[in-house]
Amino acid sequence: MNRFVDFSDGFVLSSGTVPIDIPKGLVLLLYYRPKGEYMLPKGRKDVGETLEAAAIRETMEESGYECHLFKHQLPTKAQGLSDPKHTEPIAVQQRMNQGVRKIIFWYISEVDSCSHQMADTQEEGEEFDVEWVPMEDAPSRCSFADDRKIVEKALEAVPRPHLPLALPVPELRDAYLDGSVDRDNPT
Repeated sequence: MNRFVDFSDGFVLSSGTVPIDIPKGLVLLLYYRPKGEYMLPKGRKDVGETLEAAAIRETMEESGYECHLFKHQLPTKAQGLSDPKHTEPIAVQQRMNQGVRKIIFWYISEVDSCSHQMADTQEEGEEFDVEWVPMEDAPSRCSFADDRKIVEKALEAVPRPHLPLALPVPELRDAYLDGSVDRDNPT
């Protein structure tokens, strides 16, 4: 067993989310303009703030979109769950930066990509653009391997959107989509 101790001046607690518009099959990624990097919204929790509240707040601040935590059924070591659906973190990540350990708790959040994006929510130095990426493309768009793994895990937990019926032949497509066609009695 590996053991280590960090005192309060040697670590920070952060939270973030994988924001997903489930019905539309889109994942919200942040594009950090100064470095050309794609990442997930995250940030430090405030004093007295829960990890869950920090994840929701940071997602809203960095993206301008309100979100709420998604109840999923991924396995967890959390104790006392009475319902198989829960909002426990799907991952924890640790980074070392200038001798300070950053511990990030990751959640899945639901976001409506068509809802109003609030303006001027980013703090000074946060130069993010929001990009809505199809679920299947989101992991590969992330700039960092850890983020790719976190997005992949989140996508395991959400239902896939219903895709429209794709019929390659225009006549068949028109017939199937035209309600006036009698499918039981073709003429």
